[in-house]
Amino acid sequence: MVAPNFTLKNLNGEEVSLSQFRGKYVLVNFWATWCGPCKVEMPSLEALYQRFKNKNFALLAISNDMFGATIVKPFVKANNLNFTILLDQRLKASNAFGVTSLPSTFMINPEGEIIGALFGAEDWATPSNILYFENLLK
Repeated sequence: MVAPNFTLKNLNGEEVSLSQFRGKYVLVNFWATWCGPCKVEMPSLEALYQRFKNKNFALLAISNDMFGATIVKPFVKANNLNFTILLDQRLKASNAFGVTSLPSTFMINPEGEIIGALFGAEDWATPSNILYFENLLK
């Protein structure tokens, strides 16, 4: 299944589209600052991003916070997150992906197809997860 394209603003107000990342593996994570499990998995997402950011890999974390950057910016700063954060206040991307619970994470291949989906929090920095990405990004 081809992932639905979306265009959302990042924390600097610039528009970012999923289609810009064609040719890369993209981890798309839907989350919110009010979601406990989402907050728990953020440090491991950051660890994953730092490990693979120079490979053929991108990480897009899409916030469902109604108040957008006002709420999300301080959270990102406090948690020292460096991956791309996008704002989906109207839930356009979330609805396109059929997200019904947070966190929801989708793995998209370089052709733009969804090759995996995970619903609920995950420790992204476990040895088995690291191994999965190492094999994927070879």
